[in-house]
Amino acid sequence: MSVPRICMQSIFVAAICLGPVMVEAAPAGEAGSEQRSALKRSESRPTVHQLHPEQIQRSILRVLEQEMAGRVRAIHAVVVDPVDPIKTPSGNIGLRVTSKGVEEGLGRRAFHVQVSTNGEPWQTIDAVADVSASIDAVVPTRVIQVDSVIEAEDVAVHRVKLMDLDHQLIMNVKDVIGKSAARPLQTNNPIRLGMVKKPYAVRKGDRVSIEARHGGLSIQVVGLAKSSGELGQTATVSNVDSGKELRAKIVGPGAVRVDY
Repeated sequence: MSVPRICMQSIFVAAICLGPVMVEAAPAGEAGSEQRSALKRSESRPTVHQLHPEQIQRSILRVLEQEMAGRVRAIHAVVVDPVDPIKTPSGNIGLRVTSKGVEEGLGRRAFHVQVSTNGEPWQTIDAVADVSASIDAVVPTRVIQVDSVIEAEDVAVHRVKLMDLDHQLIMNVKDVIGKSAARPLQTNNPIRLGMVKKPYAVRKGDRVSIEARHGGLSIQVVGLAKSSGELGQTATVSNVDSGKELRAKIVGPGAVRVDY
């Protein structure tokens, strides 16, 4: 085969291989124009963000913490509506939460959530949350019988969940130590204010010292308590020697006084 014929065949093969590539290639100017158009279309399309229920929940919780400051140990809130994310315009999202109506306290509550983007008001959302709280309350460490005087080892402080804010639970052990049980107190059940009282200074059946005063005269005799009572109350006592019963004011542990 001659050299010229070989060269012609090579050129023909190269033309077949390169031809499609050269036909599909677009001019540089046209490619740049298409890219700019695509970018412009992308920029004109607004970016969508989402507001999640967890964000609303955190904002509600901050409002509740301010509302119940000093009244509870911990506050909890679980948003039950909305349950799905909400689409919002792009930008910085701000939330302002207010209680719906005048309701306060625990349980299921409704809130207004004012949503703003980049500092501009956007929309107000109604949200519903289950609100609960807990405090550190005093509980007995053993069963305490009626009229038993409460000692330091009889009580402890436990975290308890509240059903309402008007709980009247005792939160400081100093408020129960030295007092007596007004009713049986069960182990680990929170102690309420009405469950304790001042201890009896005189108990029924105790021997007491009776002081009888008249003017500047004062005599003391031994008596027997016929009823129980706290300091400052009146109890029935009897004179051991005479058997006479009388009403006397309790002035101290095991001591009563009668004025004539």
